[in-house]
Amino acid sequence: MMNPNELTILIYKRLRKYRIIVISGSLICMLALILFAKQRPITYTSRASIFPLTGSNDNNATSSTLSALLGVESTKSFSDDASINIIELAQSRTTREEVAAIRDSSNGNRTIAELLVDDINNHRGWFEEKVKMPPNQNALITWAGETLKDGLNATVNKNNMLVLTYTGRSPELVRKISYGFINKISLFYIQLKQEKARIDFQFATSKVDSLRKVMGSKDNQLISIDQRTMFTNITKLQYRVPTENLLADKEMIRQQYATAVANQQNAAYKLQKATPVIKVLDKPDPPYDVEDKSAILYGLIGLIAGFILISLFFVGGLITKYAREEIKRSLFGASNTQN
Repeated sequence: MMNPNELTILIYKRLRKYRIIVISGSLICMLALILFAKQRPITYTSRASIFPLTGSNDNNATSSTLSALLGVESTKSFSDDASINIIELAQSRTTREEVAAIRDSSNGNRTIAELLVDDINNHRGWFEEKVKMPPNQNALITWAGETLKDGLNATVNKNNMLVLTYTGRSPELVRKISYGFINKISLFYIQLKQEKARIDFQFATSKVDSLRKVMGSKDNQLISIDQRTMFTNITKLQYRVPTENLLADKEMIRQQYATAVANQQNAAYKLQKATPVIKVLDKPDPPYDVEDKSAILYGLIGLIAGFILISLFFVGGLITKYAREEIKRSLFGASNTQN
């Protein structure tokens, strides 16, 4: 039966016999993990928290509170004017390509897409190929939109706040892109309010013009009746009733006209008033979350892990045999084991 001292000696002799293979394998594992760490560039992740400035009714507030207490997902609609999924808006191709087309005056009025190409090429991993500049502007914007999709993440927390994160290779460009997404999201809701106000204004204007024409036609009918009854007794019912009916219709139309004018002015006010509907709580400014795979740490892990795995390959049989003998001894006793 093998005792612990004999097992230790056998393991030492086995490892000494295959020491070249063990050391070589450990070095290979170390080199592999070093290369793995070096092929990934340093990345920076920004985080922004955005909440809406539009007020919600009591039912929505109650529903949001209940969702927060129950731990379920709340609504993703930021605007009371329309139910727009804020996550789909942030991650949509239109928004991403609009961000990619933003021009930066501090970098020669170049677009974010052009800066993104240079940023990737200047911060490549060891085995990462260089990005070629697309042949035209449309292809460049399309490529940049897909690239921005990989680094963007948008979620809505239980308090109905948008949490927007972006991961890139340089803190300067990460900041520009993060603010670009925030501005485009805000602009979308402003344009949405403007478009709705424009449609309301056009409808109210057409309604005012239509009612003005109807009021003019009623006036013409009254004038015509007055001219036909010039030499008749207008106190008679047959002459008085049509005039009273026309006057009643005109009064009703006048009230509708006043309402339409008020709606027109309200729509015009909303059309002229374009205020931001979102507010940034946590701005996407430095310091950022930095992800840097340390080549020294990964190399040390690879060296230790490689040594353990390769050593187990050679001494695993001895350890297994010793464990089997120990199990038999504990179950059947030392005498049966020797037999």
